[in-house]
Amino acid sequence: MSILKSLVYQNSSKLNDSEIRIIQFVLDNAKICKTLSLSELAEKLFVSKSAIFRLCKHLGLSGYSELKFYLNEVYIENKQKLSNIDISNNFGPDLTKETANLLKYFQSLDLKNFYTDLSNAKNIYIYSTGWIQQMLSNFLSHELLIFGISSIVLPAAVSELQGVGKIAKKGDMLFIISYTGDNKEINDELGKFELVNNKLRYVSFTDLKKNKLASLANYNFYYPTVNFSTDNNVSFILAYLLIDLLVNNFGIWQNRKSENNDI
Repeated sequence: MSILKSLVYQNSSKLNDSEIRIIQFVLDNAKICKTLSLSELAEKLFVSKSAIFRLCKHLGLSGYSELKFYLNEVYIENKQKLSNIDISNNFGPDLTKETANLLKYFQSLDLKNFYTDLSNAKNIYIYSTGWIQQMLSNFLSHELLIFGISSIVLPAAVSELQGVGKIAKKGDMLFIISYTGDNKEINDELGKFELVNNKLRYVSFTDLKKNKLASLANYNFYYPTVNFSTDNNVSFILAYLLIDLLVNNFGIWQNRKSENNDI
């Protein structure tokens, strides 16, 4: 085991959820990250440079330069592992299978109340828990705008959630896009919302499993992920498909509602 991975295991109890997500990305993408500057990595992950520096300190490292030094060892270790295994390419079949499962799941949804709340919402906020989820947030905002729904994409900071809790009005919607749905800091903050502002309608997007965030939401949607063949990363392409399915059907719902009003 590489020195960096050993440090992660030894100091895991010191890391918060955000730091765990950062180091997981760095370890899974050692080839890319070993070439990035501190500013470039922070920008890629939608976190501050100080957040990465604190992570280094919690791992017992002097700073980012030492992290990059040990990261090269991780890259070499990963490269050797790949050269010693027979890689089976199941990505295509797995993607086909999960696409069929997603379509079947989507067809089972009753979306009338969700679309009604979405249409009536005066303010729509979109929050995400990581850099991949941040891209999904931007995509969702863009797709909603096509059908005349404006939204505000929030930076990935808990303080942004706190701000929404203070200003939200009745009927406003808060979309939260997460991978696991079990970020304790975020879920705790949503729990506080119920005490000070119960006007928000929550919509969660999470991976296909039981999670705390989904239990807190008024509407929850699940997307499957598919493992890539050569590393520990997963594809989120079906999350994009789920968003397109939801938005496409919203357009159909809008047209039917307009036709009924004209009668």
